[in-house]
Amino acid sequence: MDQHISILLLFIFITGSHSLKCYECTPDLSGSCEAEEKICSDGETKCLKMTTVFGSTKISTTKSCVMTCEENSINDPTGTTSTKCCDTDLCNGTGGLYKGSFILLLCPLFILTLFH
Repeated sequence: MDQHISILLLFIFITGSHSLKCYECTPDLSGSCEAEEKICSDGETKCLKMTTVFGSTKISTTKSCVMTCEENSINDPTGTTSTKCCDTDLCNGTGGLYKGSFILLLCPLFILTLFH
């Protein structure tokens, strides 16, 4: 029984202590970029996605890890810039859910069921 509790605690600590992962992408002069996964540094607790649109044309998108983030939308003569913030792994992608965190959180439940 003690071994089961130790394994359960191990999985809880593993799932709770992993660093946040965000996509990182800085647009070039044409506004395009290739997003890459980045493990955020200590203190960077949010993923940012900032998109600038002019009319119906997307001009650029910036993605990164940040310490603080405030969602907003700013309209000016060059277009509309919207900022989105999130705090789960790879949440600043093109859409959809990143299932890695969900699977990690289910591991302790699976182990507990397996050894019970």
